[in-house]
Amino acid sequence: MTVSARIDLGGHRLELRPERALFWPEQRTLLVADVHLGKDQVFRRQGLAVPAGVVGEELRRLDQLLDTTRAERLIVLGDWVHAPPRSGDRWPLEVLEWRRRHRGLSVELVQGNHDRLLGHWLREWHMVDHAERLVIGGLSLVHEWLADQHSAGVSGHLHPGVQIRSGHERVRLPAFLRGDDHLVLPAFGRFTGLMERTVFPATQRWVIAGDSVLSLPPKIRA
Repeated sequence: MTVSARIDLGGHRLELRPERALFWPEQRTLLVADVHLGKDQVFRRQGLAVPAGVVGEELRRLDQLLDTTRAERLIVLGDWVHAPPRSGDRWPLEVLEWRRRHRGLSVELVQGNHDRLLGHWLREWHMVDHAERLVIGGLSLVHEWLADQHSAGVSGHLHPGVQIRSGHERVRLPAFLRGDDHLVLPAFGRFTGLMERTVFPATQRWVIAGDSVLSLPPKIRA
């Protein structure tokens, strides 16, 4: 059974999903960050023996989330890709086929630092491009949180994780971080690292443990 967590942010009710995503029921909108499609291809070009199939798996996870939430809008808070596609890459065509299966879905990108030079492919994928931020219902949706940002908002970029200790055992889990009226999402892409220490001033943390989102008591530290 899937167990989500619900929070109020900027006057809106939001759902923290264990699939590393945020669902906004009022807007029928799904938000993800840091998908990093094509990262496995970049590693293979560098000579690392990384298996294929990562892109297909990430897109299947998105399929399942869209089916579960019945979202009508998908907003990616940066780093949809890891690097611009190169000639001969097959993974952009997988994304194109995925997009064709979701013709009625609005897909939007708030650009991240990995999303440069994507103009051609964003048009092919029918993705609306927001260069720096998107504001909906007073919530500022950005890729990277900045210390001088004071409005309620949501971001990604930090790939937050928390290390849980139990006796001599330790496990690192992806996490949602909240500080005041700002929420940082975990990286949606599983082919990414987790950052246990960030500059973000988190006062609340939720970890993703299997199919559940669990709130951490303040005494547990990363």
